[in-house]
Amino acid sequence: MFNNIFEESKSAIMRYFPERQIYLRSGGEVSYFVLKTRTQLLATTIAGLLSLWCVITIFNLIWGHNPFRGASQQNKLIKAEYERLLEDAEARYSNAQMQLTQQQETFERAARSFREKHATIAQLVNQPVLNSGEIGLTSTKYASAKVLRAPTVRDHLPRQSRIATIQTASLDTGTNLDRPLTNLDETQNSILISAESTTLDKIEKNRAIIEATDIDVDQILNAGGFGTGGPLVSVDNLSVNSDEYRVSTIKARAYEAKLLEGALESIPFGHPVDADHYKTSSFGVRKDPFTRRPAMHEAVDIASYYMAPIIATAEGTVIYSGKKGGYGKVVIIDHGHGFTTKYAHLAKTFVKRGQKVNKGDRVGGMGSTGRSTSTHLHYEVRFQGNVYDPDKFLKAGLYVQ
Repeated sequence: MFNNIFEESKSAIMRYFPERQIYLRSGGEVSYFVLKTRTQLLATTIAGLLSLWCVITIFNLIWGHNPFRGASQQNKLIKAEYERLLEDAEARYSNAQMQLTQQQETFERAARSFREKHATIAQLVNQPVLNSGEIGLTSTKYASAKVLRAPTVRDHLPRQSRIATIQTASLDTGTNLDRPLTNLDETQNSILISAESTTLDKIEKNRAIIEATDIDVDQILNAGGFGTGGPLVSVDNLSVNSDEYRVSTIKARAYEAKLLEGALESIPFGHPVDADHYKTSSFGVRKDPFTRRPAMHEAVDIASYYMAPIIATAEGTVIYSGKKGGYGKVVIIDHGHGFTTKYAHLAKTFVKRGQKVNKGDRVGGMGSTGRSTSTHLHYEVRFQGNVYDPDKFLKAGLYVQ
């Protein structure tokens, strides 16, 4: 049986692939080569295999069975893993960036709080008195009005209830700076609370002294070149119990204290006669020494010896020096904040117009020039052009150096 099959196969092969002679003619010469059955069979087999491979490949491409599918799938897995790692890295970066932003915001809030509190402490502690250069006055030994004792002529302004503490900044940045910064904030808060109490005492005493002159404090502050305005402290969006609000109010108190001390420098609290003296006539309606009829006396008369030293009762600028009708020889000084003082009936003046004078500077000698019956000083105090009783300024001046 096997022999029959073999013979039939061999016969079929010989029938389809007989030995062939291929002749070639070139240049009149004929040559040939023999193409044996084995060679034909081998070439046919190779061609058949190649054809089969092409058919299988095309079929796989059409139906998705890529022969490179294994390698492609591996590439996809590698790509997916890479994308996952990339997403994880981006998530970690975003998280780190968010934490960094939160830390930065925390530090910025703390820095703003420290700066604000430091500026307020500087106002309350380092610069308790208004710098004379800020208000356009010459710096002198009298540049700061010093309260000697608490005034009893007027009651203190009622102190409002205050929160006894300031919130400490909560720092949780996860760094070693949290504890030192918190300690610094607590120290600042302690200083602010203590300084605020001292500042409130000063404000109340200064207001009481100024009100002893029967002039409204706000009028005096508004009359000053810097009496209105000041740093803008917006509290519209702040809670009255918030840390920012407390610091802002303390800062406003410090600024108010400076304004009041600046006003005290301009108010003529000093005594105009630097010698033994006595009062001969008060402010108000009196019997005129010449007409013997009632007349308004817009000053106080103070008597002493001839050429007794007459001194400036506050620092300021001389706006008049010379003769002035019935006043005789006169010196008028502008002290700022709407205050002027007049020194009349002088025997001699020692200053000239435009000259800067300090509190205690000698401006003239007592005399009896003009409409006067004897040696004395006519001392007059005006605020915004209106006359006020100098006695009230002299009494209030007992509380101020």
